[in-house]
Amino acid sequence: MDTDNVTNASDTFEVMTLEQLMVELKKWGISPGHDQAAHFMADGRCRVPLEALCVLLEGGDPGPDLRRTRQAKVELAWQALLARWREGQPGPEWLGRLPSFDGALSFSGEAMERASWDYGKVRHRIPAVVLRPAHSEDVAAAVRFCGEEGIGLSPRGFAHSAGGQMQVEGGFIIDMKSMQRVTTLEDEWCEVEAGAGWDVVLEAAMEQGRTPPIVTDWLKVSVGGTISMGGFGFMSFWRGTQMDHLLELEVVTGKGELVRCSAREQVELFNAVKGTHGKFGIITKARIPLEPAPEAVRLVQACYGDLRTMYADFERHATQRSADLIHAFAAEKSRPSIVTKMNSTEELGFAEADVQRLLQSGGGRWVFNLELVDFIGGPHGDDHHPVAVEELQCGEGLVQAWEMDWKSFCFRVPPLVLEEQFRGAAPHPELCAWVPMNGNGLALLEAEFERMDPEADTGNGPILFFPLRSAMVGAPFFRLPDAEFCLFWGLLRRAEPATADRMADLMGDNEALYDRIRAIGGERYLPDTPPETRDFWIHHFAEQWPDIISSRDRWDPSRVFRGSFGNFS
Repeated sequence: MDTDNVTNASDTFEVMTLEQLMVELKKWGISPGHDQAAHFMADGRCRVPLEALCVLLEGGDPGPDLRRTRQAKVELAWQALLARWREGQPGPEWLGRLPSFDGALSFSGEAMERASWDYGKVRHRIPAVVLRPAHSEDVAAAVRFCGEEGIGLSPRGFAHSAGGQMQVEGGFIIDMKSMQRVTTLEDEWCEVEAGAGWDVVLEAAMEQGRTPPIVTDWLKVSVGGTISMGGFGFMSFWRGTQMDHLLELEVVTGKGELVRCSAREQVELFNAVKGTHGKFGIITKARIPLEPAPEAVRLVQACYGDLRTMYADFERHATQRSADLIHAFAAEKSRPSIVTKMNSTEELGFAEADVQRLLQSGGGRWVFNLELVDFIGGPHGDDHHPVAVEELQCGEGLVQAWEMDWKSFCFRVPPLVLEEQFRGAAPHPELCAWVPMNGNGLALLEAEFERMDPEADTGNGPILFFPLRSAMVGAPFFRLPDAEFCLFWGLLRRAEPATADRMADLMGDNEALYDRIRAIGGERYLPDTPPETRDFWIHHFAEQWPDIISSRDRWDPSRVFRGSFGNFS
């Protein structure tokens, strides 16, 4: 510690005592060590963020409507305090005892900065070291070392999450992207290292005219990451997830053991690592089935002036499986929102009179685009008749069909990535949920779109939908509504200005909205920006919480795997 900046807390800081600080933080789910809190109060550099935190803590109970926003503000103020305290601090003494790795270690610079953020840019935690492993044995050695030393560790892929799920303050990050080889490529399957992006898998498979069964809408995400998070594609409503199409995994457990597991061997571990964010084991390799790729796809995009009409076409094609891929997008009512191809910057060939008719109509501040896709060729090209454009209930003249080859379709860029490319980087306090596809779900969505303003409530961030048949998902800890069909609803909000208050306001609204979703039987999809309190996780897993704890005890008894998932502290 820089003693020139350290003064006696009693001389400089009188907002609250150390004991009061500990008690008040605990009320908001934050439990620092006594010595750590004492350092904050004694370090003059921490005075400003500490005072800001204490003002929030002394603000009293804001009431149920504002409590969620206060929770987010306290969390972000605590994060700012940690960042200030860590400035100029020496690295932990255990860095001097690190074992030898074949991969590369980083203690500063760009690798450390990248590892302290994710795509959401809401939570910021600086690790002590980043390892880019050369192979699975490096990963196992890192886990064993951290278990022996009591150090928190987390794997990290492309970090396309929005809630700091893979961050560990002052801990050990394994950047899995250094392990990206396709180790075996056969006609019926391939084996890849878990840090490989799905773009690497698609490129290799397509050279042989093959494809994985499930393809995500953005390919710059890692194989291990999507299996650990969910792995959904726009065909998941009839084919399941990437978690459901696995032949075998190689996993490093919390004991540092390297284990091969499948639906036949080590079944409990095989199931436990799906959708649980690397908290029961780190996936290091995956054996993925391949099948003949379609020759091309036929896309139909239609624009609607109201949610109910779009939902009717969305639901009909999902429940009847009369399309092969389905997704929808809500945006501010504007000309670009109507005429731009989804996952593209190209314009559709709509007549200007048809565009203006929708813009000048009543019906609210939103428009809704629906994309329905048919396979051409391949094993599923003849599963159903092509989508009948004339049967869609969209705005007059606002529908267009065209074809693309399979590779070009898969390598499109989704709206959130396009937004960052054109508008610049910004925090994204996201809410992602599974909403039952029934009358209650539709009523909730209609009420929320009536309530929300595209700019004020979402920062004109993307709002996405895709359907899912719940029975298609087999991961035991993946929570879905008790309904035959549900839909993914992703509010990928953009915080501008990028202030703590703006982020906290959006995070608070996310949680109030999620309470309403839960009230009708909805569930959370956890790559978003969830609260980090233990109460949230107990509530989320409900009757499964004891099973979560027992799985943690079995696969990671030393509590090596950290990050936000589960908040097992």
